[in-house]
Amino acid sequence: MVIILITIPLLMITSCGTNKVVDDSIESQVIFPTIVLSTQTSTPTITATSTVPVLPTKTPTVSNTPTPAFIEPDNCLEPQENYDLVVINGMYINQRTFSMLEHAQSIYGGEIELTGYHLTQGSYTNQISASFGTHNGGGAVDISVIQYGIYQVLYDDIEPLINALRTAGFAAWLRNFDQLYPGSPIHIHAIAIGDRDLSGPAEEQLTGEFGYFRGFNGIPQDNGSTPIPDEHGGPILCQWMLDMGYSDLRNTSP
Repeated sequence: MVIILITIPLLMITSCGTNKVVDDSIESQVIFPTIVLSTQTSTPTITATSTVPVLPTKTPTVSNTPTPAFIEPDNCLEPQENYDLVVINGMYINQRTFSMLEHAQSIYGGEIELTGYHLTQGSYTNQISASFGTHNGGGAVDISVIQYGIYQVLYDDIEPLINALRTAGFAAWLRNFDQLYPGSPIHIHAIAIGDRDLSGPAEEQLTGEFGYFRGFNGIPQDNGSTPIPDEHGGPILCQWMLDMGYSDLRNTSP
């Protein structure tokens, strides 16, 4: 509240008679009344806004790494479980193995005849001791990589053919000159995965200490020798193999 004092001078005049004559001798009285004015001053109100910083809520991070989904390679085809015998070049294989070779031929597309001239060793025979008994049962074959009529090694066909055989369901490796014994010929050795008639040694070449699914070349090593790594990129797995119980065993102990 502010009080303002304002003084206003008033002149009091005295007159006589009917005519109002101002007498200069009359002392003029000056009255200074005091008028009090009340002025309401509004004091602005200042509202202090308190801004409280909002801290972000921390969500705990889960470090579990999801297992990658299985992606099946192209051209995987589950073989039919037909074990009727087929004779090629005087050698026996079962119909399951035959259909797998046909499928590998369609993937490979080269001049090596998997169900014809180039099939040099079949199944159900114990005539080849150097094969460690893998041909005693079903699902085992040997395939020549020598060009028909010219007798030159088709080196450029070896890797595509091994990849095709693996995609079709075989554990397959190149056996080079002299690798099995002095004078042994160059060829591809293949074992049909999941064949019900596999011999014990053939199954060992799949899942045993030196086996295909462990990333090795399938040749047993004596006296605790280190297994020989697979030279063709490791196993190829199709869903039907997983359904049969096979898996990638490269990081596991036998």
